Amino acid sequence: MDLLLLKHLSLIRRLRREHSTVTVAEIKLFFDNIVSYIKNLIYKNEKNDCLDLLTIICDDLASVHTLRLFENSFLINHPIFIYIRRTLEMFLVKSNHLQSIPMTKCEENCFYTISYLISQLCLYRNETIESFYGAISNETFPITDKINIRDETINENSRKSNLIANKPNLKVTCLSPNVSKSRPIEEIEFDITKIPQKRKFPVQMISSPIKTIVEPATLSLLSSDLPLKKYQKIFLTETFLTKLIRAIDDLSQNEYSPYHVKYKVIDRLVRLYSKLNIIDTLIDPIVKCLCSKFYQQIFTTIESEQFRLNPKQLFFIYQCSHFIIQHEFPQQEQIINLLCPTMIHVTKSIIENILPMDGDEVDSTYYYDRGIALHALSCHLELLNHFSLTSSGRRYFKQSNIIDQMMNILQHNCLIDNACENKELFHADISIIAYSCMLLYNLAYEKQIFSILKQKNLQNIFSKLQSSKDNTLQFVYKTLSTILSHDDIDEENEPMKLKKAYAEYFEKIIIESKHKITLSVLKNIKERDDNVKLRFLNETYLTNLSRDIEHLSTTKYPSNALKYKNVARRVRVVAKQETKEVESLLDSVLECLNSKFYLEVFEKIDLNKTKVTSRAMLTNCGLAAKHIFFMRECPEFLFRHDYEQRKDIANSLGKKMLEYTKTIFEQHLSILIGDEGKENVDETKAARMAALSYHIKILNHFSLIRSIRNEFLSLPIINQILLILQDQSLIDSNGRIADAKIEVVEQALILLYNLGMNNDILSMLRTKDIFNICLKLRLSKDKIIHFMSHFLLIMLNTNVYDDIYDPHLLSKTCIEYIDKSVKEPRQLYQGIKLHRLLKHLEIIVQNDTFNESLAEEKEGISVITKCICVKTLDEKNSDDQKQEIFKKIQQSAVFIIWKLSFYGPTTSTKLKSNDLFIEQILMLLNGSSKKSIQHAKAIIWRLGSEEMIRLEQIHKKKHQRQNQEDITGDDQFLSTDEWDESIPYDVVISYSNNVHDKILTIKIYNRLLSRGYRVYSEKQGKHRLELMKKAIGKRKPILACLSSAYRASKVCMAEVEYANKNSSPIIPVIVEVKYKIQGWLKHIIGGKNPIDLTQKNFNDELLEVLEEIEKTKSLD
Repeated sequence: MDLLLLKHLSLIRRLRREHSTVTVAEIKLFFDNIVSYIKNLIYKNEKNDCLDLLTIICDDLASVHTLRLFENSFLINHPIFIYIRRTLEMFLVKSNHLQSIPMTKCEENCFYTISYLISQLCLYRNETIESFYGAISNETFPITDKINIRDETINENSRKSNLIANKPNLKVTCLSPNVSKSRPIEEIEFDITKIPQKRKFPVQMISSPIKTIVEPATLSLLSSDLPLKKYQKIFLTETFLTKLIRAIDDLSQNEYSPYHVKYKVIDRLVRLYSKLNIIDTLIDPIVKCLCSKFYQQIFTTIESEQFRLNPKQLFFIYQCSHFIIQHEFPQQEQIINLLCPTMIHVTKSIIENILPMDGDEVDSTYYYDRGIALHALSCHLELLNHFSLTSSGRRYFKQSNIIDQMMNILQHNCLIDNACENKELFHADISIIAYSCMLLYNLAYEKQIFSILKQKNLQNIFSKLQSSKDNTLQFVYKTLSTILSHDDIDEENEPMKLKKAYAEYFEKIIIESKHKITLSVLKNIKERDDNVKLRFLNETYLTNLSRDIEHLSTTKYPSNALKYKNVARRVRVVAKQETKEVESLLDSVLECLNSKFYLEVFEKIDLNKTKVTSRAMLTNCGLAAKHIFFMRECPEFLFRHDYEQRKDIANSLGKKMLEYTKTIFEQHLSILIGDEGKENVDETKAARMAALSYHIKILNHFSLIRSIRNEFLSLPIINQILLILQDQSLIDSNGRIADAKIEVVEQALILLYNLGMNNDILSMLRTKDIFNICLKLRLSKDKIIHFMSHFLLIMLNTNVYDDIYDPHLLSKTCIEYIDKSVKEPRQLYQGIKLHRLLKHLEIIVQNDTFNESLAEEKEGISVITKCICVKTLDEKNSDDQKQEIFKKIQQSAVFIIWKLSFYGPTTSTKLKSNDLFIEQILMLLNGSSKKSIQHAKAIIWRLGSEEMIRLEQIHKKKHQRQNQEDITGDDQFLSTDEWDESIPYDVVISYSNNVHDKILTIKIYNRLLSRGYRVYSEKQGKHRLELMKKAIGKRKPILACLSSAYRASKVCMAEVEYANKNSSPIIPVIVEVKYKIQGWLKHIIGGKNPIDLTQKNFNDELLEVLEEIEKTKSLD
């Protein structure tokens, strides 16, 4: 087993490197050795070697980024994963009999770790996930969201226990401003907690460099006919699901300690099934948990000043409730009938347990101390909100006093004051007030409750909420106020409309304010309907959606029918998925666009009949649901997913759209020109303008096809577009364009730009007044109009690059378009092709002011370099036509980079730091394009000679390899700490660099410091042994922390040998479970009996260590 672990550690170190050289063959061989070991293992009752091995392997494999290796068919079909699954199934079965057969600590560790690996493989396939704050850091942090289950000294029932952890708990919410940090890591002189890894602070925004993934050479040798399974099919079998259901049932019937491993594992597995949308069979046991006595009791266990939910609380309060909220089930009515009465019944006791009773005087600090309890209450209120969305759920609320309970919450002045002071929704006081008001809003659609609310004095509460800083509270109280201002309630206007209006309200705020706003409730409402279920598309879902789309292409409904809204929302969500996943819907979408209904929605414009007059709900320019479906959602799906059939579709649907244009322009063009264009824009006109912009956007899409562009020559469409742009009413006296007209102008300019690819059309445009039109429009503050006006001017006359208005805005928009285009499979963004944009950008960069602005853009250099590397990134799956486009993109980008390279040393530094860019430039020197070769030579000349560049690349790679070896080597360290002669140290600690060893060593170190001992620990650096020799020279006792990793370390062995030769006292302690000292190490320590600090009686064993230190001090 020791040999296997050594191989495992070596493999893991290599996998953790930035550029791993591990091959599939090596991993497969390692897995074969593990399986062979397990098969041949002779069972001994006192040993758990097999479980220990699986624990270590699963823990490490789940924490490394193995790129594509785990997607190989040899690995996926390897029997080791069957062993892992069956082991977890065994633990699930045993967990149901813990009353009679409790788990050992070793079994709990294995149970927890295997579930973690399975979740990672099924959900993320072990791929690198981008952090919210920046690039992923390679550092292993010392703080964790879970208790260190390997530390047997932890008292799980004691809140005062100093628990060791590895990363921050993301469930911590609502901390008091004066609360102390959770287990802070203080930077003191003798800190030995630093992990020797390269550090990047996650609080900094770190742009991820472009990296090439080097395919291991052995992959080609391991070709196989094995099917490429999904880990989901290997692990999440019917047998496994049955055992999981029984385990959840057991949690609803039997009680365990709050930090029991079963709560942690079941919580993780339920979350996994929820994200994979395997939910129908789990709903019954989840409902049983919510209906059990433990759900109500768990709220009473939340202590004052508690700052995180324990695993038991987290499972019942958060995981079970959100499992219900996030999904729609076939038995929805049955779930409501089972849960709704229970949840309403326990609400009163929950509120009374968490909030102060009437008459109790409290200040704001009370709510700070009860922060996590308030968070738990908000989860319960969110579940009530979910049930109140349907009429069947609201009928249970009518039979209760829930209105009085919500009013009781809203009458806590300190709670409302705290909510108004904060700005983010994750503050529990905000979410409680928001969900309380939203619940009243939902229930108000029952006439009986509406009349009750009308009699309540809510104006006082509304007046307090007017000062709230959070957009959620602003929206909720204004909407509820608007509802109650009516004399009667429209029961047809269901609470579901609040969900849509809420999402649209926040979308508008984001666009207008250009701030990053926390969208917790928005995500809870909008993404539950969209992303959670559709993130894992399946054949059944797509088949049903295809059927619904086809039905709407043949069947007519009222313009605001709910059918259009539901299907449009689903189409909008699936349109964001990969084409290969949703291409089966394309034919159904085409049927809708080819149907008679497409033209009908333009012939008769209907408005959205929303009763609530809140401005937040008047989006989409007031178009009815049917119009939005045919005008916007179906075309948007087409734009993203017709790439493989674009020419065939253009020859059929594209020509039909050109025919429709005559009718559509005749009906709606007049509102933009002449006297009618000068009139004020009302809701009807705004809706007609929006419809017009949607149709022009379709023309834009088809204008990218050469055969369709030729059709425009014989049609009056271009002249009609010019009538819009040159009309005197377009720009008012203040030089502004009305908001409703902006989208039409944007799409009109993009259409003219795309049509300009045809030489005949370009010649015709040069004879028109389009040049002067663009000179006026470029003054617009709208970035797209400003951007397209300049590029149209360059297209019409390449000599106007000297006259650019607001070059900073133009450079910023250019970078945005290039960045978005280079990520798209067809190199296209908002109807503009990347290679054509770069071609005209070559001309614009001759303007020195613009060029300087482009070079100074934060992401300007890196985005342009992506264009040079785009051919390399995509050339494997590219046809000849696409290769030609890549070549054009690369040539233009090289010229632009050459122009940018003249702007200071910062630009040169950025370019030289991009290894992939340098490699591409060097490759271009051997290319076939004379122009590219010339520009590549010029860039290299600007950065330095070719020989110097190549030499720098070699030195950089060599330096990186050395750094990796320094970082990952067992015996290498990061910093040095010289021996301080002035400090009379009592003991010197010698330990290995193994993570598990360091955890216990840290504990020993801290305990010794707390007892007043002066402890010297060698800091991690290249001269570690030399520093230890100085310490040993003073004949100080050496506390040797022995383990298999210590024995394998050459530096550690050299230290203890040197201490033995110089007659320094050696105090041997064992820091690895069941480690036995043998051989040369046993000889060095002189046959002393080591002190085992891995046992449960850690404190007693530590006393022996203290006695040994005192003995050596007395001898000294």
